[in-house]
Amino acid sequence: MDTKDGLKQLMREFAVEPDSDAGLKLLAYLALLEKWNSRVNLTAQTTWTALEPLFREGIWAAGLYPKEFRTHLDIGSGAGFPAIILRVFQEDMNLELVESRAKKGAFLETTAYELGLAKTSAIVKRLSDVLEECAPEKTWDCVSWKAIRLEKRDLAGLSEHMTENSRFWMFHGAKTAYPGLQREVMLPVPGRNESFLSICKPLI
Repeated sequence: MDTKDGLKQLMREFAVEPDSDAGLKLLAYLALLEKWNSRVNLTAQTTWTALEPLFREGIWAAGLYPKEFRTHLDIGSGAGFPAIILRVFQEDMNLELVESRAKKGAFLETTAYELGLAKTSAIVKRLSDVLEECAPEKTWDCVSWKAIRLEKRDLAGLSEHMTENSRFWMFHGAKTAYPGLQREVMLPVPGRNESFLSICKPLI
C-alpha cells in the first residue's frame, strides 16, 4: 500500500480526519521521513509495512495522554516516534527532544519547524549532559523513551526534575523491566505484537 494512503486509512481508524490540522501535520511528517531517510538512517525502511506500527503506536498513545501535562522530555528521540505524534495532538505541550546524533537532531529541528510545532526543540546532547546543565527548579510532567535502556542514575537524575504527579512513559517490548520504578500500568499497543506502554511514577 502507498504510504500516504496507508496513513490516511490509519487515521480514519482512529477518527482523525486526514484534512484536519492534526491529519495534515501527520502527512507532512510522513513526507519528511521519506525525504530525509535517503540521507539519514532514520528508520530501517520507509514502506508502509514498516512505518504503520510506528504511526499506530503514536496515534494510539496520543489518545491516552493527560490533557493537564504541559512539559515533556523525550530521550533518544531518533526519528521522533512517538514524541512528535504526541506533540501533534497536544498543542499546549512544551516538548524537548534529546538526541545525541547531530544528523537526527537536525531532522527533528526541521520537522518541528516544517510542521509548525511551537514550543518544540531538539537538544543535540547526551542525557547526562542535559541533566548536568539543567536548572534545579526545572520540572517535566512527562519523560518518555522508546526501545532504549536507561541506567538507574539516569532515572534518579530525571526524577529530581519531576513532581509526584509527573510520570515516566516507556515504550518497550515484552521483557523490559526497571527494578525500583513503581509501574502503574502496562498497556499493550493495539495491533502490535509484544509492544507495550508502561507508565511509572518517578523515584521520589
